[in-house]
Amino acid sequence: MSNLVKKYEDFVLHNAPQISGIESGLRSLTYILPGRFNDADMASEAIFATVNLMSLYHDTILSAAAHQQNPEAPTSNFNRYTRHMLLSGGWYKKVAYTLTMVQMVEVLVEMGARKLGGRKGRGRVVLGIEVIKVVCRTALLKLSQNRMLLHSAVPERDYDPSTIQPPTTSKPGTWTGKRTGKHHVHVDVITQKGGYDQAVQFLLSKALTERASSPVDLLNRLGCHKWAEWVFIFRPLVYVLTLRRYGPKSYKPYLISLTLELGSLLASLNRPQTSLEKDETKRRCWLLLYYLLRNPVYERFTKERLDAFVEGARKRPLISLFAGILRDYQPLWEKWHFYTSGY
Repeated sequence: MSNLVKKYEDFVLHNAPQISGIESGLRSLTYILPGRFNDADMASEAIFATVNLMSLYHDTILSAAAHQQNPEAPTSNFNRYTRHMLLSGGWYKKVAYTLTMVQMVEVLVEMGARKLGGRKGRGRVVLGIEVIKVVCRTALLKLSQNRMLLHSAVPERDYDPSTIQPPTTSKPGTWTGKRTGKHHVHVDVITQKGGYDQAVQFLLSKALTERASSPVDLLNRLGCHKWAEWVFIFRPLVYVLTLRRYGPKSYKPYLISLTLELGSLLASLNRPQTSLEKDETKRRCWLLLYYLLRNPVYERFTKERLDAFVEGARKRPLISLFAGILRDYQPLWEKWHFYTSGY
């Protein structure tokens, strides 16, 4: 089995551009499938989830090769932090990948549960998934020593797959420091093709910004504000539980969830934040737009205006394409919980 895995990893390294192109093509296909035929929504989501899972696995192979090929390439603070936490080993890596995979398949699992178990089966599965995510996020909060959770627990793709070169037996272009264990570019590489760019990247990586700090220090310990992170973690589960208690037509689940989310955000805004924490807080503010797509506000306010926009845009060039995609996806967020859960 290990030999088969090694062969597949070699295949990925030797065909990175082609694999990346196939992934992009399949993702584009999922945007036009909904509403085209019976069970097209489930087929689209199955393709989307499968491609995302494969991309996650491919990234573990290609990102290591990209870093080895160009260890001094600048990277975002988000990737610096997430890579550092994953390399810390232990349970953090296992929990992070578990949470990521659950998020990738949650809509597909919800659709399958509705098909096999009806509304009750779907409701139980949605509750179970939210419980799993709460357990994972609680574990990540503890393992990170009470630091703010980011929108993803794994790094984003920050390399161009077309530049990945398969391993070679020729002389490597880097050397490893005995004391730090870090990889550095050889001086003689500067005289080779592309050497100037590598020199610039090296100097940028040493600039006295937040890059000079330890990756773990890119997020502050929450201290007395950790209650706000606990509220943000448990909010989706509370929303599902109150939905089961009061029903989707009641304003109680909606208002309880909105109050918890606003309280968490206000607490985050009222404490000193690093640039990475500010970016995450801004993203959480944008997530409030999902409340326009949740009942009962959606049925009583948003839906009528959305229908009017789609109808009015039908005869307008370019805008009609966007309106068509919006119309195809409209039944999805009206029907499936995880399309509008936002977290």
